[in-house]
Amino acid sequence: MRVRLKEFREASELTAADVIAHTGWSPSKLARIEKGEVTVQPLEVRVLLQFYGVDDEQMVGSLTRLSQASRSRQWYSKHGLAGDFQRFVAYEFEATTINVWQIQFVPALVQTEEYAHAITALAMRRSPDDREVGVRVKLRMDRQEAFQQRLAKPNAPRIVAVLDESILRRPVGGRDTMRRQLDHILTLAEQPEVYTFAVVPLGLEHNSGVGGNFELLQFAPHDHGDVIFFEAAGGTDDLATEKSVTALYRAIMQDLLDYGRTGEDALDMIRAARDSMAV
Repeated sequence: MRVRLKEFREASELTAADVIAHTGWSPSKLARIEKGEVTVQPLEVRVLLQFYGVDDEQMVGSLTRLSQASRSRQWYSKHGLAGDFQRFVAYEFEATTINVWQIQFVPALVQTEEYAHAITALAMRRSPDDREVGVRVKLRMDRQEAFQQRLAKPNAPRIVAVLDESILRRPVGGRDTMRRQLDHILTLAEQPEVYTFAVVPLGLEHNSGVGGNFELLQFAPHDHGDVIFFEAAGGTDDLATEKSVTALYRAIMQDLLDYGRTGEDALDMIRAARDSMAV
């Protein structure tokens, strides 16, 4: 929403000073709205859009709904997030399609809590019962809960998760933990309208995802352009909205789906990996 509001202001050739004079706001309020640091009331959104000359009712309605969502459902504010990761979580909460490519671990939104503790502890080189590990796992579980709550609402989200085969074979947390994690994925796959899983075999020559993990977020028409997020193990997160960048990763995601295993073929690979963990 903040991106669209700023784009509309600039397209109308209005300066920040023009908006401040029209609304009576302080300079800091407008700056913080356009940076996404504060929420804005639906009525204020309509006032801005009218001033910017935006008369597309579908667009006005869409941004008004986003404003309502940001004010009433910012569950993630309690986690004290900052920077690109804060923006990513906010975008993820509004996305209608969440495309994930992972070569290291099971995607966060489909992890069991047990697996989440194990993989987070490994990444941080701490004990699974470490306090900071618990804080990060709690955020992950809250993200999952927020996703589930949106399923009964308009523009319900879906997840398209593509996993490198190595993830299925790596017994994170031990074989029992991994078996339960793979069982969980298979259970989620029973809701194909919500969850789509694909697997990229280790022997696949055409793997355009070797550059690393990413999450590509897509939104309802007129809500927002695509957003791409990269999360590095060292905490150097990066988020991009440029069309040239997001278009590249849309193409990579499509490559992974075209050349990887999908449908029952993918689920058969997951079942085989699950069964191997029981040996």
